[in-house]
Amino acid sequence: MKKKKRKALLSAVFLIFVFSLAVLFFVLPKAERSQNEKRVLAGKPKLSLSAVADGTFSKELDDYLADHFPFRDVFVGVNSYAKLALGENGSSGIYKCSDGYLIAQQSDFDMKKAESNIKNMLSFSESTGLPTTFMIVPSSGYIMDNVLPRFHKPYRDDEVISMAKELCKNADFIDLRQTFRENRDSVQLYYKTDHHLTSRGSKLMYDEFCEAKKLPKAEFTLSKTVDGFYGTAYSKSGLWLTKGDSVEIWKSGNTSHEVIIEEKDGAKKSESLYFEDHLNDMDKYPVFLDGNHALVTVRNKNCRNGKRLLLIKDSFAHCFATFLTENYEEICMVDMRYYRDNLRQLIKSESLNEILYLYGTENAATSTDIAWLAMM
Repeated sequence: MKKKKRKALLSAVFLIFVFSLAVLFFVLPKAERSQNEKRVLAGKPKLSLSAVADGTFSKELDDYLADHFPFRDVFVGVNSYAKLALGENGSSGIYKCSDGYLIAQQSDFDMKKAESNIKNMLSFSESTGLPTTFMIVPSSGYIMDNVLPRFHKPYRDDEVISMAKELCKNADFIDLRQTFRENRDSVQLYYKTDHHLTSRGSKLMYDEFCEAKKLPKAEFTLSKTVDGFYGTAYSKSGLWLTKGDSVEIWKSGNTSHEVIIEEKDGAKKSESLYFEDHLNDMDKYPVFLDGNHALVTVRNKNCRNGKRLLLIKDSFAHCFATFLTENYEEICMVDMRYYRDNLRQLIKSESLNEILYLYGTENAATSTDIAWLAMM
């Protein structure tokens, strides 16, 4: 009798719990974005005969229910920590590492595709006749292998970087591997919750660039430190108890900059390299030059050395460029994920006389957008 009562009580509790979640689903407001996961949540599906017939409505409904499930972040976190406790470190594509690091696994990629990307870049720059420099930023998992869990997938940075270096017969190649390895214990090179370089890591990369290109190193001082940065590794991991990073802004004292950001509805202009409104967000990295855009032009009014750079890049360049602008009259930053205009015309109209390719290992190896260079 007691067992029956206990079962009945548990069943009643379970039904109340499920019913309460159902009620909350309809009562609670629906967010448009997930701050933790840094993505737009699924919208309410539209019902139509065609959508029902082709299965679109069913899929959109599943996505909508999953994205707006009450206390979703709590359940995602519980699931992530449960997997971790069961020994499934990295099941979300993110390793929980020592010293507070969350590090992304490197995706599988074809070395033929990586080689094709490098050759497309080199072919384009050779066709312009402009002096070219290559930098590939090693992944955090490759450099910080001392904090990775014992069992982890291999990182193939050596293969990609060595291949690119070998192909650069008529271009300068700046190899960051040794310098980063030598400094990883004395300088926090990478954010602990994100794949990007910290400001100090970007400054080290800037110093290496200046040494290789025989440029004077500008002086910078720490201007501001802001806590509470939670990057892409944090968002993918579901490990919500991880401590956030600090973002540092380093400045040279030069305030004579002009930043022009090309957008669909026109150009946005700024006199600052730093868009500090982003410091109020969980993802604070766009504080550097406002994040991802097809074309960002930075002019240094105090620089008159005739150096005008085309920087073809991914987001590793954003913080780096806030240092590099001290050595160039103008830098045109092009992101091939979004840029579809004529690069040759841009080179001509802006009188650009040098090219720098700056990519992280992952994007250099896997990007499908670099192929657009062959069509320009």
